[in-house]
Amino acid sequence: MRNILAMNDTASTQPASATERTYSGVAISERAAYRRQRFIDAGIILFGNEGFQATTIRKLTAQTGLTNRYFYESFQDMEDLLIACYETLMSDFREQLQAELDTASESPEKRIRAGLTCFFNAMSKPEFARITHSEVLGVSPRVEAVYSRYTADFAELLMGYLSPTGTSVSTSDNTQREYVGAALAGAVINAGIVWVRSRYAVSLEEIVDATLTVFLGTANLLQR
Repeated sequence: MRNILAMNDTASTQPASATERTYSGVAISERAAYRRQRFIDAGIILFGNEGFQATTIRKLTAQTGLTNRYFYESFQDMEDLLIACYETLMSDFREQLQAELDTASESPEKRIRAGLTCFFNAMSKPEFARITHSEVLGVSPRVEAVYSRYTADFAELLMGYLSPTGTSVSTSDNTQREYVGAALAGAVINAGIVWVRSRYAVSLEEIVDATLTVFLGTANLLQR
C-alpha cells in the first residue's frame, strides 16, 4: 500500500503554480491530493479488514482524523472510494509485475514463474486479496464494470506470458486469444482465492508450481 508522509505545514515538496492559491506555502491542490490519499489508505485498511459493507464515513474520519467535508471533497460516496482503493491496489500490483518481468530471464518458463510469484505474493497480503477479489464483487454494476475491465487487462497480460522471447503463440484468432486469456486469468485468480481461504495452507512455491503447470500446458497446446 502506498504511504504518504505527514505533510509539513511550513514546506512543500513541489513548488505551487504561480497562479495557484497556497496555505502556509503548500498549494491547495496538493493538500487536497494528500487528504484524498489518506482516505484511500484508510479505505484499504478498513475494507481489507472489516469489509466494504461494515465501513462507514464515521470510521473513515476516525481513521484519518479528517472531517466528512474532506471526504466529499474527493469522493461522491463510499462506492467511489472503494473503486479508488481497488484501482490503487491493482495499479501498484501492475507496476510490481512489470518490474519483475523487466528483470526476469528470457526463458518463457522463468518469466511465467516470475509473474505468478508476483501475483501470489500480492495475494499473500490479506487486504489486497479481500478488496480485489471479494469486496468489489456484487456491489453495483459500476463497480463490476471496473473489476471486469481490470480482469480483462490481466487476462491479456497473462497471454503475453506465452509469447515473449522464445514461446510463440500460434493463434492469431482474437476470439480464441480472448477466451484462453480469460481461462488462464480465472485459473490463477481462483487458485489464489482457494489459497487465501485455506489460510495459506501451502507454501508460495507450491501454489506457484501448481498454477505453472496450467500455463505450460496451454503454451504447449498453442504451439502445435
